[in-house]
Amino acid sequence: MADRSPVAGFDDRVEGFFWFVGQGGYGIQISPALARAGAALVRTGQLPADLIDRGLAAASLGRERLAGVATLEGH
Repeated sequence: MADRSPVAGFDDRVEGFFWFVGQGGYGIQISPALARAGAALVRTGQLPADLIDRGLAAASLGRERLAGVATLEGH
């Protein structure tokens, strides 16, 4: 992703498509929490309360946060 951060969430343009990409160099460190976040978003549409309490917001994982940001190929 252009901001080099993970994306986890349903695509608003393609029904049923769930993004789970961009772990990059963070993969080992964030994989347990990101896997829990992704699974919860698929199942319930909500993040686990403990991740929210630690400051994670579903919007910060969504692809929509990159609207208007140049792609890696585009800079």
